[in-house]
Amino acid sequence: MRKLTGIILLGLAAGAAGCSKPELGVAKFADGQVQHVVSAKDIPWKSCPPHLPKNCEIAILSGHPKQPDMFTVRFRAPEEMYMSAHTHPKDERVTLLQGTVRVAFGEGATREEARVFGPGDYYINKRGAVHKVWIEKGAVLQITGIGPWEVHFVDKH
Repeated sequence: MRKLTGIILLGLAAGAAGCSKPELGVAKFADGQVQHVVSAKDIPWKSCPPHLPKNCEIAILSGHPKQPDMFTVRFRAPEEMYMSAHTHPKDERVTLLQGTVRVAFGEGATREEARVFGPGDYYINKRGAVHKVWIEKGAVLQITGIGPWEVHFVDKH
């Protein structure tokens, strides 16, 4: 019986290995390419999508936040910006590269209750956690996550 179980498990593993579904988080490189590089001076900044505050910019560094795979983006705030209470369906990993960001949890949370993050700080917002974000002028955040990345605002902003 053990041999039969072993053979069945081996067959299942071999069948799974033959699936053409790409592994989550595995970068797709062009033939001959061995590295993906985005130089700071060449970052492709664009206006944020309409559902985000108007005074922000986004740069997609790898992957794409709307695709079902790993992505990394940067957000830049040329002016102060505020993101009202919102959630994300998946964990959000944030590294603050420049400036100051405040994050508070709960619909009624205030700026005074917010945790303050500075350059080099890293945090993860748990999926489904209601949070508010205050970003000071000149701040740059890097977010890595698994797409599709979504923002669900608790109330109209």
